Amino acid sequence: MCVHRYTLQAYAGRKTRHTCPACGKPHEFTRYLDTLTGDLLPEHLGRCNREAECGYHLNPSDKGTTGRSYADEVRESQSATNRTWYMSQPAPRPAPLGIIPEEVVKRSMRDYSCNNFVRLLERLYGGAEADELIRRFEIGTSNYWQGATIFWQRDEVGRMRGGQVVLFDETGHTVKKRLADGTKHRYTNWVHKALERAHQKQGRELPKWLREYLRPEVAKSPCLYGLGQLAEAPAGQTVALTEAAKTAVLATPHFPAFLWLAVGSLSNLTPARLAPIKDRCIVLWPDASTNGSAYQLWADKAAELRKQGFNITMSDYLETVCTAEQKAKGYDLADLILADWPGYPASWDATV
Repeated sequence: MCVHRYTLQAYAGRKTRHTCPACGKPHEFTRYLDTLTGDLLPEHLGRCNREAECGYHLNPSDKGTTGRSYADEVRESQSATNRTWYMSQPAPRPAPLGIIPEEVVKRSMRDYSCNNFVRLLERLYGGAEADELIRRFEIGTSNYWQGATIFWQRDEVGRMRGGQVVLFDETGHTVKKRLADGTKHRYTNWVHKALERAHQKQGRELPKWLREYLRPEVAKSPCLYGLGQLAEAPAGQTVALTEAAKTAVLATPHFPAFLWLAVGSLSNLTPARLAPIKDRCIVLWPDASTNGSAYQLWADKAAELRKQGFNITMSDYLETVCTAEQKAKGYDLADLILADWPGYPASWDATV
């Protein structure tokens, strides 16, 4: 089995995200790492996290106009011994799985009167429907930020793999704060990081499960959001796949014929992530974007997935109905749902 020598640098805080050489945005560029030496590759090799707005991605195997890639140059300069290591290293042991105890999840299933997102669901759909969405999508409350929400991620066999913490404002949009360097900080985090910081702030020892979960080699949250619904869903129900967890939740009452799941980001649309739903028909709902770049990115990935046996198609609904201004703002289906809600005040359109 061939082992990939070069991989994108794992996230370990803002220090591991760099300035993009294409768009110039700081803290948005992920560089490639040499797993053999532990060194970062040259600054131009990496991927911009602003996939729809920028889209820059240059990997070590790209040959460019010269016909020779960075990886080619490294291989040519190495000894035969090193080349043999690169080509025929035995398969590594599978990474241990990170699993969050059910009692931790259960403790979050309360205090919904303080949960900004749940309060929005209640205003949109009423208490009974909000309760059903909470149950169906396992929505919890976090005190990491006042009013914050947890989107718990359970895998296809029932293991709780992680949880995303998000602070929404009253409009249903993620709270953002402009930093001194001009960049925007989104109020999102992961449950394990939030719990670690809370324990450290209070001077308390981390519980054993959290110490184990935080180990770098442990695989964390590598699953679709909403997979817990598979246990109750009819076998033939089509899956609608969005980017954001919030969108999957809000779309469910409006389009109940679909089983709504979320992939987390544009780059997470991979065969491994979609494996639990490979036997279902899948419709992708990418966010709107300027010049349709987000749509095209997923369309290209969908074409590759079809070659691997996935029954997957694209919805062009957002590309069709969104205005140029909405596309520039990166509207998703949730934005349109909120805009069409009769109780939606016009002043929300001015919210940044």
